[in-house]
Amino acid sequence: MLDPREFRFRYFVGVVIAAILIAAMLRHVLHVYGGLSREDIRTDALIAVLVIVLTTILLRRLSRR
Repeated sequence: MLDPREFRFRYFVGVVIAAILIAAMLRHVLHVYGGLSREDIRTDALIAVLVIVLTTILLRRLSRR
């Protein structure tokens, strides 16, 4: 029988690896074909992470009410 924690861990690792690969491919495409510098991509990615974190915090606070 499969342990649910082991299945969740494998699923989590798979999602993390897929996210890293997709981010690397997207960064490569934006840099090579889009003409964006690595610094621009880094700055935009950090801004996107900030927006996602703030949105997540806001939605969690609103759902508690």
